[in-house]
Formats: sequence, structure tokens, C-alpha cells
Amino acid sequence: MATSITTSPTQAVAISPEALEVANCFLATQDLAQVADQLDLPIHIVSEMLSRREVKAYIDHVFIESGFNNRFKIREVMDVIIKKKMQELDEADIGSTKDIADLLALSHKMTMEHLDKEIQLQKLRTADVKTQVNIQENNYGDSKYGSLLQKLLEK
Repeated sequence: MATSITTSPTQAVAISPEALEVANCFLATQDLAQVADQLDLPIHIVSEMLSRREVKAYIDHVFIESGFNNRFKIREVMDVIIKKKMQELDEADIGSTKDIADLLALSHKMTMEHLDKEIQLQKLRTADVKTQVNIQENNYGDSKYGSLLQKLLEK
């Protein structure tokens, strides 16, 4: 089963226990049919529970924060690979620095893309919600439509 996304007692997941069980089973199997079979539920009920906003948010959060999808774990692995490659280059005293340059370029690209996404997310969070109020006036006054409406209403 997947690990819980809460890290302290003050955090809470706004999800029903039934939906949480379905979500955790889906995270473990990643197959609707298996979830339905394991939990002895109809597949349409499983699908309905997984399509709820709070369940989707929970699954997305667990997926992003677990395994190599976690940005900190990706960074750690990338650093280990770069260190290992530099150590190999030092020990062998032969080889190309192109490998290191490629790894560093990839690492830099990943960092810049992540920072760009963070900036976009922050802009979305701080963006002012603009509202517009539309008013419809059905006052035709002395126009030909107004006189036509007046005649129709008089009959």
C-alpha cells in the first residue's frame, strides 16, 4: 500500500475512508479491474470514487511525493550519478569530459524547468480573480422594436 501523505497530526486529508481505501489500492495496483476485484466492488463504483476531485488530488500528491517522482530524490540521484561519473573520470585518467558536461547540462535543464513550473504555479496562486458583471437592459424606448412590443402587449 502507498504511504500516507500526512506528516504531522495537524494535516488532514479531506477524503472518506472508503475512497481512501480505493485510492490506496489503486496506487498499489494501478488497475481498475484489480481494485474492483480486491475490494469486491463493481468497477463503475471504483471508477466513480477515483474520479472524485479529492481522490484525484490525493493520488496525484502521493504519486508526486513517492519514489523517484519526488523532486528531492531526483536531485539526490542526479548528484550521485554526477559524482560517480567524476570519480570514474578521475580514477581512469582517461575519458571524455563530454559525459560530465552532458550530465551537468541535463541537471541544469531539470532544475530550470522545475523552477519555471514553480514560478508559474506561484503566479496562478497570486493572480487576482477578475469578475465581470453583465447587465441586460430590455428598455427599447422609442425605437421601432419598442413600438412593436407596445402594440403586441396591448392586444
